[in-house]
Amino acid sequence: MIRSPFAAGVPVLLLAAWLFSGEAGRTTAAAPPAKSRHPAPAAHHGNDRRRAALTTFFRPAEIVEMLWALANGSNMGPGEGWFHEGQSCYGWDWLATRYDADHDGKITTKEFAGPADLFDRLDRDGDGVLTRADFDWSEKSPLARQAAAGQMCLRLIDTNSNGRISRGEWAAFFEKASRGKGFLTPEDFQEAMRAQNARQAKEKTTEEPSPWVFLHGLWTGELGSFNEGPTLGRRAPDFTLKTQDGKRVIRLADYRGKKPVVLVFGSFT
Repeated sequence: MIRSPFAAGVPVLLLAAWLFSGEAGRTTAAAPPAKSRHPAPAAHHGNDRRRAALTTFFRPAEIVEMLWALANGSNMGPGEGWFHEGQSCYGWDWLATRYDADHDGKITTKEFAGPADLFDRLDRDGDGVLTRADFDWSEKSPLARQAAAGQMCLRLIDTNSNGRISRGEWAAFFEKASRGKGFLTPEDFQEAMRAQNARQAKEKTTEEPSPWVFLHGLWTGELGSFNEGPTLGRRAPDFTLKTQDGKRVIRLADYRGKKPVVLVFGSFT
């Protein structure tokens, strides 16, 4: 259901943005898939499979995704509009092709040729082997859900928001949540989290920008550009950039073929 006040004009905006972006009449070329001996796992949900099949042949322009998200009342959180999940050519398939010698879907310490400390960092679930699950950074992965639950508990008890729970903060939470019983039950935690979520929802409602603010930021370029950058697997376009002191000019082409180059683009507002 469309909730935004400018929903009536969205179809025209979507069509104009699509034509303006040059996406009309063409599909987006995907990066060549890495050769792998391991078939990709089935998607967890039917919607994911259908979406993946659709985007194989056609991906809407990012500006269309953005306008559609705004029309549906999005507040530009992770995974909304053109804020997609991170992508990489060097994931599980790339690693398994090189190190999973017995093709069992697991990389052991004996199969892994890298340093032991790197293996430990890649083994996110700590089970002693590398699997596809260790490289799943999506919000639906079990590891991401565990991390989100830990962050929720931290925010619940860390009253001064310094990223740590002191003995005093824990004692204060215990007294409040237990309501004088001297112990905590799962229901006590659920009630404390429910109250916390209600407070956050109220604060979020009062602090979030209106859809018109997002639309204005999109039009002026504060929220992003109408021009899309290169997709996964494509070469970064050449550019020149002055150093902070203004004394030198750096050109990307000068570094090609010499050593790996990491480009980090950020926005500080």
